[in-house]
Amino acid sequence: MPEEIKAKVEAVLEKLDKLSDDISDRINDTHAILEAMSRFAHTGLGDLIGDMEEIRDDLEDLEEAENQ
Repeated sequence: MPEEIKAKVEAVLEKLDKLSDDISDRINDTHAILEAMSRFAHTGLGDLIGDMEEIRDDLEDLEEAENQ
């Protein structure tokens, strides 16, 4: 299970890294940045929250298993 949790965390970090690239003013203009942020707010944020909740639940399950 720890490997599964690690994989989920890495997936979240990849999403955040992509968002960081999408809103970087070094490679994007203002319009592209606003569009990326809007797109992320519309769908990506909910997905990210769901991913984090799943990781939290996995960690809680792991903690319960270790305490038994």
